[in-house]
Amino acid sequence: MTDRNGTPAGNLRPKLKELLGRVSSRHSTDSEVWRQYALLYGDGHSLDPEDNEKAHQFLSKAHRCEVQTGGWDKDPALFKEVIRRAVSMGEVTISCSQKKTNPKEALQMLSSSRLSLRSLATKAKQMHTDVATGQVHAELQDGVAALEQLITELQELSGKLRDQSQ
Repeated sequence: MTDRNGTPAGNLRPKLKELLGRVSSRHSTDSEVWRQYALLYGDGHSLDPEDNEKAHQFLSKAHRCEVQTGGWDKDPALFKEVIRRAVSMGEVTISCSQKKTNPKEALQMLSSSRLSLRSLATKAKQMHTDVATGQVHAELQDGVAALEQLITELQELSGKLRDQSQ
């Protein structure tokens, strides 16, 4: 995209990164700021592995901020959205960990995400399970299943890394 002078918008990227760096330091508990910062770095889908690392860090911070705010966990629609974003973060974790040259760093990344996702899945089951049927409410079933699948995948990748390092 170009501006009215024909200058590519990409030329503004360094300034925008600097600006979001300042905004995120002032609003460090705002998950939306961290998500936008991750988006600026390609949302974990950049061709540059360093940008993906940064995006992963920002997505992780966004997730932590999101789950620390009050009330979201009581609203199934909000919970569903938090799960969707957490699954996306987990997928970026897998992608980034596979590009790591240091197995210990990759393991740390996988473990951290796995714990966050497991905590979210547990909370969904605790707060949104039908007492009569013992099933997670229909609205969250797919999300919880996706979380559990991702947790399994993270666990398997961690196991492979541990086997390689022994």
